Amino acid sequence: MGQPSALALVFGSPASEPDEVRPPNFPYWESVSQHSFGGPSVLYLGAGWVLTARHVGLGEVVFEDKTYLPNFRSRHPLLNANGTGADVVVFKLEADVALPDLPILPLASDPPRPGEELVLIGFGRLRGKVIEWREKGRTEFRFEWSEAGAKRWGTNRVVAKGGMLPQRSWLTHVFSFNFDEPGSENTTRFEAQATVGDSGGAVFVERNGEWQLIGVMISVSRHAATPGATTQYGDVTYAADIASYRAEILRWTRPKCSNEEDDDGDGEIDFPADPGCSSRFDTDERGTGWMASASGPLRALAVFGAGILCCAAAYWTFRARKPL
Repeated sequence: MGQPSALALVFGSPASEPDEVRPPNFPYWESVSQHSFGGPSVLYLGAGWVLTARHVGLGEVVFEDKTYLPNFRSRHPLLNANGTGADVVVFKLEADVALPDLPILPLASDPPRPGEELVLIGFGRLRGKVIEWREKGRTEFRFEWSEAGAKRWGTNRVVAKGGMLPQRSWLTHVFSFNFDEPGSENTTRFEAQATVGDSGGAVFVERNGEWQLIGVMISVSRHAATPGATTQYGDVTYAADIASYRAEILRWTRPKCSNEEDDDGDGEIDFPADPGCSSRFDTDERGTGWMASASGPLRALAVFGAGILCCAAAYWTFRARKPL
């Protein structure tokens, strides 16, 4: 099983390449970007936080045509329940400039289901010319990769879920999808496979009308005997399962008003339900004071008490002004 240092999208045929620059009705296109100087893929989670494959690592990243430096002290490699490391890392951008004006990405809470259709987005090599060779008396062919990469999107379908992928010293919860040839049972309209440049790239799924980040591409497997820098039908892409690491991602990267926790104990969770939250980017559910986060009955009692105090103060002020 090969594990490139970075992965890109190759399509099953010229007819399967999408004409649209981005997926139709898809709101998170700009949230998928790359390291500067043509590096591999990264994802902007929102509120200054970035997610990518651990083997991609930290570095300057580009969002909305602006280059941002990473805060190296904010690096948090994600862990499995037994404490072993996974091939996923989050880090924060340096906040000395205005952060990208991009939304917070919804993270899938349920694991992938076999047969679900996926949208893949990444940077990397493109489909080049077809090459042929003889293996065990048969003619085989593969697609060469282009020399330079570009941001592309394609589709695929979940084949397997719940496995653990060993890489270097890491073990990662993954799901996988195959590169199926046109006309096969599981192929999708824009069938695509990851290659060099796509590591750290996004895998999205649409559930109940909402796009959710369900995976981050980290590796591919290919036939060892075939030429390098090529792709063929039957190759497999592996993506880290976001649902398996969701709680840890939320803990590190979400502001208090979008972390799905009742941080101030008022019975209300996150914006817009919690009255102390001014937006999803608000870092304190308590607002500007304890009154903002108090429950409805407590706020009413506070207002009533304040009214009594005001009346008492007015009464004593009036008495103090009466002649003796």
